[in-house]
Amino acid sequence: MADGYGEEGVDSQSCARAVQPLRAFTMGSSGENPGENQGRVQSIPERLKAATDELQALEQLVISGDSSPRVLSEFRAAVDSIRQTAWAVQQWTELQRQHRDPYSVLDVLSEERVRRATQIAKDLTMDLESLELGFATKGLANLFRATEGLYERLMPLFKKNSA
Repeated sequence: MADGYGEEGVDSQSCARAVQPLRAFTMGSSGENPGENQGRVQSIPERLKAATDELQALEQLVISGDSSPRVLSEFRAAVDSIRQTAWAVQQWTELQRQHRDPYSVLDVLSEERVRRATQIAKDLTMDLESLELGFATKGLANLFRATEGLYERLMPLFKKNSA
């Protein structure tokens, strides 16, 4: 079915996956909208304005130099992630409004997810080497299984390219 956005139409699963990081940011880490706790649901623009104000306040705290390099690095990674996601969502909506193919944005999002996963893997490796993580660390077994699954799916890609 052609709808002006490509031969296959809009795949709602791809759209949902594309905006998942932004949705998680706007809804909070628990999946609940913090505005609901105050008796009303805040709109996305209200949440983004509040987040912008909070980031500006945090900037002043960061300038004070009262943070560890590791915490600053993690904060920068989180800010980079939301910046990239916000850019991709903006591009997606602009391309849709122009009746152009918005799926080109998905490649950029995929590349960003691979970059972030690579960085997280490196950080976790350092944590394991410094004994900050151990077998008793909650979720580590799930991470191991997920990593195994990813490895199994990546292996054929690299076997094809090395042959």
